[in-house]
Amino acid sequence: MTKIRRHELDWLRVLAFSLLIFSHSGMPFITHNWHINNSETSEGLSVLWGFFHSWRMPLLFMVSGAGIWFAFGNRTAGQFLTERCKRLLIPLVFGILVIVPPQVYLERLAQGVNFESYISFYPHFFDGHIFAGGNFTPNHLWFIYTLFFCSLVGLPIFMFMKSSKGKIAVEKMADILSRNGGVYLLMLPLFLSLLLLKPYGKEYIFEFDQLVLVISGFIIVSHDSIMEAVERQRQLSLIIAITGISSLMYAQYSGEEYIAWAYYLLNTVGYFALLLAIFGYGRHYLNFANRFIQYTNEAVYPFYILHQTITVILAYHIVQWEINLWFKFFITTAGTAIFTLAIYHFLIRPFNLIRPLFGLKRVERQLSEQSRVSGFAKQIS
Repeated sequence: MTKIRRHELDWLRVLAFSLLIFSHSGMPFITHNWHINNSETSEGLSVLWGFFHSWRMPLLFMVSGAGIWFAFGNRTAGQFLTERCKRLLIPLVFGILVIVPPQVYLERLAQGVNFESYISFYPHFFDGHIFAGGNFTPNHLWFIYTLFFCSLVGLPIFMFMKSSKGKIAVEKMADILSRNGGVYLLMLPLFLSLLLLKPYGKEYIFEFDQLVLVISGFIIVSHDSIMEAVERQRQLSLIIAITGISSLMYAQYSGEEYIAWAYYLLNTVGYFALLLAIFGYGRHYLNFANRFIQYTNEAVYPFYILHQTITVILAYHIVQWEINLWFKFFITTAGTAIFTLAIYHFLIRPFNLIRPLFGLKRVERQLSEQSRVSGFAKQIS
């Protein structure tokens, strides 16, 4: 059984959230319609962003599932749900009421809808759901409530695997999954969820493939031998990923029509193998900690909650400038990173009153003071 959280999960979490922030900064400049759109778009960037989109959120769900294994620990179901509410529901409610509305306000302004001010717009944020012609939406925070729902639906599985009988089952499952090629059996439930249970054409709702990815991440880190197998077969996983994704992209852009199960099979094989390769290479190369990962691992959740609002604010103004598309993209990306970091570091991180609103635990003032003194002492020694 896995007992100690390894550092590669922290690195993969930072990687997944960083990629998400980077991807959102490029959304105004691709052909896909977004909240704010530049008049000039890039076909090449659109193809690249389509590739990122196919695995960046699945990676987040798998890393989150792995995190649930360690977050559950020896907690009871009630203690685990209490922790999930503090970690997910409080930031979700705060984010929807405070962080998201400016995005909708600027999107409506870009569409030509006029309001006297943001204050006059705010009551209209609650004028029905955005899918029904209103304004209310969680926007990028859909991931938080989806993860909370996955935690609820997956709770019986999590509890069983942590029980005495479940540990026996984990040992048997680990014996199968740790064999050469055994871990690829996890592709089957993902393929079936995509083929049979995906609510086509809808967003911001729970989808079963997301639950499967969370449970897959939970299972992969539940036993050392499974993670060792993932690491051992990382090169094979990468080869399978390249083959599967290349075949999938050919099917997408060849103009030929394929039956649905073939498309979802290639999708599952290619991108799930890529996720396994990322986990495998992460375990092999990223099992170390330093000040950077200690800082960023805590920062990524507030970054996620904040970043899209910063991106939309910047993009709303930048797309109106008469400069090259790539300069706009660079400024939007750099600006999102810099302003989000500044808000986190100076306005969120130091204050216990604000930290829980962004999913962070309160820190004891005495410990914080000791940490600062210790850090200063190291610098002058």
